[in-house]
Amino acid sequence: MITLGITGSFADLSGSFMPEVPEWLFHDSAAALVVDGTVVAAVEEERLNRIKHSNKFPQLAAQACLELAGVQASDIDDVAFFFGEDYADLELRYEYLKRPEVPALPARELLTTRLGEALGRDFRPTEINFVRHHLAHAFGSYSDSGYDDSLAVVIDGNGETESVSVFHGHDGELELLRSYPAADSLGHLYLSLLPLMGFRRFDEYKVMGLAPFGDPDAYLDEMRKFYSLGENGDFRMDSKAIVENLMENGFTPRRRGEAIRRQDKDLAAALQGALEEVKLHLLRYWAGRTGARDLCLSGGVTHNSSANGRVLQSGVFDRVFVHPAAHDAGASAGAAQYHQAQATGVRRGGPLKDVFLGPELGGRDAVAREVRRWEAFLTVEPLAEGTEGTVAAAAVADGEVIGWAHGRSEFGPRALGHRSILADARRGDNRERVNAMIKKREGFRPFAPAVLAEHGDDVFDLTDTEASLEFMSYVVDVRPQWRDRLPAITHVDGTARVQTVFKDRNPALWHIIEEFRARTGVPVVLNTSFNNFAEPIVQSVRDVVRCLLTTTLDAAILPGHRVRRRADLVDAALASAVVFHPTAEVRRISRAGGGRPATELVATYQYAGARSTSLTSAMFDFLSGGDGEPRSLASTGVRADTPEGREAAEELLRLWEHRVIDLVPPTSG
Repeated sequence: MITLGITGSFADLSGSFMPEVPEWLFHDSAAALVVDGTVVAAVEEERLNRIKHSNKFPQLAAQACLELAGVQASDIDDVAFFFGEDYADLELRYEYLKRPEVPALPARELLTTRLGEALGRDFRPTEINFVRHHLAHAFGSYSDSGYDDSLAVVIDGNGETESVSVFHGHDGELELLRSYPAADSLGHLYLSLLPLMGFRRFDEYKVMGLAPFGDPDAYLDEMRKFYSLGENGDFRMDSKAIVENLMENGFTPRRRGEAIRRQDKDLAAALQGALEEVKLHLLRYWAGRTGARDLCLSGGVTHNSSANGRVLQSGVFDRVFVHPAAHDAGASAGAAQYHQAQATGVRRGGPLKDVFLGPELGGRDAVAREVRRWEAFLTVEPLAEGTEGTVAAAAVADGEVIGWAHGRSEFGPRALGHRSILADARRGDNRERVNAMIKKREGFRPFAPAVLAEHGDDVFDLTDTEASLEFMSYVVDVRPQWRDRLPAITHVDGTARVQTVFKDRNPALWHIIEEFRARTGVPVVLNTSFNNFAEPIVQSVRDVVRCLLTTTLDAAILPGHRVRRRADLVDAALASAVVFHPTAEVRRISRAGGGRPATELVATYQYAGARSTSLTSAMFDFLSGGDGEPRSLASTGVRADTPEGREAAEELLRLWEHRVIDLVPPTSG
C-alpha cells in the first residue's frame, strides 16, 4: 500500500489560489511517502522552494518523494492530510472572509486539484483522507519509537481544538486519555511572549538559548498568577493575562535590532521555567496513572530540547523518544502512517535509526557538472574517492570551518551530518565566528556537539534514561572536566544539545569525528545546519555553492571535491545574470513625517516572515528595469574597474546574501 502524506496550505507561489496566505496557516509544508507502513521518503517544501518555514502546497516535495521511491503517481493508493476535514474547511472559510473575490472551495476539492496539478493524475475525492492533527503527530512518534506500551504525548500550539493530547499506546493502537484545550496552550504562551523580547514567530528556539543567561525568579512568580497546576495532571494557562500583566507592570518590549537586555534574559528564563514546570507536571501524572515507563513526544513544543533534557533527568521514564520531525512537517508522515494502520489493521515501523529521507545530493560526476558552472566564483580541488572524510577531519583540526554535504538530506529541522557545518569544538572563537560571520545571528545562541556514540557518556551526562540521542533532541550536562576543553559547544549553564553518532547509522560523520579524534584526542566536533541566516538548510549542490559564496565558510567538501570562494567576486558578480527569489519584489515607498525619508526604495522578501532591505537608486532602477529577462549589471555598462562598479557589486552580493536575488554564473551562458 502506498500513501502520500501531506502538510501545508493550498497556496502556490504564483498566488493563483489565494495571495498572502498568512504564514501561520498550515505552516511547515512537507510530503512523505509511506509504503506498507514504512516511511521511504520525506522532505519539507522549504528545502526545495527555498522559503524558510514555507506553507505553500508541497508540490515539489511530493514530486521528490515519488522520484526517491521510484514510483509513479498512478501507483499512489491514497493521500493523507494532517488535519481533520471540518477544521481545514473552517480555516479556509476564515480566509475567504478576507478575500471575497476568491472562489470558496472546500479542502477536499482543493487537495484533489492541487495534487492533480503537482503529480499529473486525477485523484478521486474518496482517495483523500483527513487525519486529526494530534493523531498524526502521536501515531508518527509512537510508530517510529518502536515502543509497544507507552505514553504518546503531543504538545504544540494547537491541533483542531486542543493544545496537548495524551495517548496510551499499546498493541499498535492509540487510546486518547485526555486533551487539554487550546486556550491553555504552552505553544501559544511562547508566541505571546516572543514580541516582548523582540522576537518573531518561529524564533522560539532563540528564546530557549537565551534562557540560561537569565534569572527565572525575576518573573516566574508574576507569571504563576495566571497559570496553575491542578490535580490529575490538570493545568490552566492564560497567556493573554500574562502579557497584559507584564505590560501593565512596566515591561517595555524590546525593539528588533536593539541589544538584548537583562529583562529579556530573565523573561526567557521564566518562560522556560514555566514550560518545564507544566510539562513535567502533566507527564508525571500520566506516567503514574498508566504505569507507562516509555514515552513518545511530538508536536512543535517538544522541539524544546532543554525541556526534553529535564524529562531525562527526572527519571520518570525508562525510555524517551522525541520524534526528530516533531513539528508540523513530521505530521505528513504520521498522517500517512496512521491512515495505513487503520486501513490495513497492521502497525509497522520503528525503531527509527535515521532520518536521511530527503533527496540525494548527487555523486562525484553530478558535483563536477555543477561546480564547473561556478568557476568564476570558485576554486575547485578534486579529491580522491573515499578521502573526503579524512580531508574534512584534517581541515576542522587545522581550525577551518567547513560545509559538509553528501547523500540524502535529513528530514526535520536538525542537520545531522548530511548537510552540516562542522568546526572544532575546542576553539571558543568558533562560537563567535559562526554566529557573527556565517549565520549572522545573535551571539548568545549555542551550537550542538556531535560525539562518537561510544564516547558519548564520557563527555556528557547522558542520564540513566534511554533516549534517541542521535537526533539532537535533548540538552544534557557537559561533564565538568570537558567544559573548558569544549568551549564552542558548552553553553553558559554547562549544557549542550548533544548528538550521538553511530558508525552503522551515520558512517560518514562517524568517520570524520573518528579521524578528528585520532588527530586531537577529542571525539567531538561542532555541528550546525548548513545554511545562512536567510535560507533553509541547503539541499542541492547549487544550494551548497550559494551558501559558501555568501558566508565566510573556509570551504565546502562534497563528493570528490573541495571548493573555496575566490578572494574577489566583483567581476563574477557583475557578469552574472540576476533573477529574483520567488518571494521578492522591489518597491518605492512614500511616507510623510515620522522622521523617515519621504521616499524609500526597498526590496521585500520572505524568510520566516516578511523582511525588507534598502536599495540604492541605481540598484532599484536596474532591478525594476529591463523586459523581465535575466540580465547582468555588466550588460548595462557597469564596470568592475570603477568605484561605482565595485559598490554595485557589493550591493548585489548583499542582496544575494539576503536571498532577495539569485545569481546565474556567467559560465552558464
